[in-house]
Amino acid sequence: MKDPTADTRRAELEFLRAELTTGLTLSRIALDAKDEDKIDRNRINARKAYDSILHYMPKTFLPTPEWEEIKSRLAQLKAELKLLGEDI
Repeated sequence: MKDPTADTRRAELEFLRAELTTGLTLSRIALDAKDEDKIDRNRINARKAYDSILHYMPKTFLPTPEWEEIKSRLAQLKAELKLLGEDI
């Protein structure tokens, strides 16, 4: 029989990874863009992904290697958002 807790943790990890990938992609698009509307739109959506991650991280239990991966990528997203002028 499958462990439902393991399935939940796997789903939580994949959610955090997806939000990070989305946020990082959008922040990079914003950093590379020249059009102000494109920069603003992608910055705002990258910030939403960042805020979503911060909201769900405290509720998520992950083994140390996965936790370190998430924290490292979150720090990268935070740095890119700061470059875009976000007050974080």
